[in-house]
Amino acid sequence: MRSLRMILLLMFFLSTGLVYGQNPDPAVQLACTKFKQIVFEKRVAISFFFTDAPITYETVDSCHGSRPLIVDGTPAEPKEFPHAARLGHRNANNETKWFCGGTLISNRLVLTAAHCFYSVHGEVNVVRLGELEFDTEEDDAEPEDFGVLSLKAHPGYKNPALYNDIGTVKLDREVKFNRYKHPACLPFDDGEKHESFIAIGWGQKKFAQKESKKLLKVQLQGYGDRCVSTTDANDELPKGYEPRSQLCIGSKDDKDTCNGDSGGPVLANHKDLPCMYHVMGITSAGIGCSTPDIPSPYTRVHYFLDWIKGELAYQS
Repeated sequence: MRSLRMILLLMFFLSTGLVYGQNPDPAVQLACTKFKQIVFEKRVAISFFFTDAPITYETVDSCHGSRPLIVDGTPAEPKEFPHAARLGHRNANNETKWFCGGTLISNRLVLTAAHCFYSVHGEVNVVRLGELEFDTEEDDAEPEDFGVLSLKAHPGYKNPALYNDIGTVKLDREVKFNRYKHPACLPFDDGEKHESFIAIGWGQKKFAQKESKKLLKVQLQGYGDRCVSTTDANDELPKGYEPRSQLCIGSKDDKDTCNGDSGGPVLANHKDLPCMYHVMGITSAGIGCSTPDIPSPYTRVHYFLDWIKGELAYQS
């Protein structure tokens, strides 16, 4: 009798979309579509070549993308990741130390890892958007630096532990969206069924090496609950891997995120809009760099959707 009741209850939850990670949030879907329309759709006037011809309008949609580090990563293409953010500290002498990544999710908010707010290099006070390769003006990019109004770590984050390792950076002005700078979509699902992800960043290409000047991308795989057995308890994760709020991601090859990639996104392609990406995870705790077949925990963005939506509402 108890089994029958459980089956009926599960069927009800499935039919209403209340099972965790089933149906995408309508507000998240709408925002994603709006971002795409603002950047990629253009209303063009069309008229015939005779006097007093009526003028009609047609929407031209230029949404298309490539579908064919970071350790063993390859350089990103121009305008491929227009949501990529670089976080740093700029001192009184106008010298900047860049040390974390982030993801633009609205016209004022950047999503990142909360532990980036505790850097030995200083407080995050500058964010660069639209960048591709640092220290050159010959790349196809439109870099723009923004000041920081406020930093907000998730209330459940307790440094140095890396649980609830998520935070927002509020920029000092609105971002004008274009092909070089526009938001990533928030996740429509929890990421468990995704076989692959894309991680991006300007971090070290190998452990203890210099950080990359170029934005790099690398394809990683989802490892399900493998991190439960591969992640030992330590100072950063005293309770080990936390499946609800973390994603287990890695690679069977020498592909990985590394120092300097913290706070940057782990992405998934939008199913219907090839020009858009979902930010599924945030680079957080790593087990070294380039550890084949040993995945690492990443912050699961979907788990924090309610908190993120609250921050988005608060920004305006």
